[in-house]
Formats: sequence, C-alpha cells, structure tokens
Amino acid sequence: MLYRGVRLDHHEAAGGRICPRGGQIEVIPRHDGTIRYDGTFTYGYSENNAVRAHHIENGKWGGCFVSTSRNYEVAKFFATSDEFGQQYHGVVYHLDETLFSHHGVVAKEFDDPLYPQEEEVSIRAEDGGEIPAGVVVKVEEVFHPTAYRRNT
Repeated sequence: MLYRGVRLDHHEAAGGRICPRGGQIEVIPRHDGTIRYDGTFTYGYSENNAVRAHHIENGKWGGCFVSTSRNYEVAKFFATSDEFGQQYHGVVYHLDETLFSHHGVVAKEFDDPLYPQEEEVSIRAEDGGEIPAGVVVKVEEVFHPTAYRRNT
C-alpha cells in the first residue's frame, strides 16, 4: 500500500483528484542552483531526472510525478503539517500498488533518495496526467492533534 497526504483544502480544490503540477514525463536538469552535482542527475532528458527534480520540488521543470510514501505516518504528517509549523486538516489517500499496471500508473523509487526517511515512491499516470481514481482504495480524513476541527 502507498499513501499520499494532502491538506484538506487542496483535496477539495482538486475535487478529490490526484493531479501532478506538470505534465512532462522526462525533463532536462537546469543549472538553477537546486540540483546536486553528484551523479544523481544525468545529461539530457530522462524520466529519472524528472523524479529526482520532483524530490527537490513538486512539478520542478514541468515534471508529472506525484509523491506517495510507503509509510502511513509520513503521509499523515504531510496532510496535517507544513514546514512553517502550521497545522491542518488533511486527507490521506490509500493507493493499491497491485492496481497500478491495470490503470497505467508508473511507480519510481531510488536506493538513494534525497529524503530516505520519507520512504517516497514517486508515481505518474502513463500519459503524464491525472492519477486514475481506480488505484485509490480509500480516502481518509485526518487531523493534526492540536488543529481546530471543523464541525461537519
């Protein structure tokens, strides 16, 4: 099982869909001061470059990958917190990897990820667009322990 955590407002704005920020399956690294010069990026356009760029920033250079994690708690953290200490209501999508090939979803992970503790698996649709809903087996609303819980 893979998990994707997003803030509830992002989930609602997207209508419950999982959409990448970009649409490019392959990207070329740019010398913009954000890449590592340690051999993780390669010369020219490649899918691995798109994944590596995505690990730096979602949609970097137009890449079509979406972050998921093998760790539910990591996804819950991303759904309910941000880098500034803000706390949110969130949603965790549960994605069944056994359904990926049937729905045209490609998963990529590396032995040397940028943030190993996140247990990230980057996924994309075959065509670089929206992740097919058929791979989502559960959508769970989650709350940060100290976040205000809205009455619904």
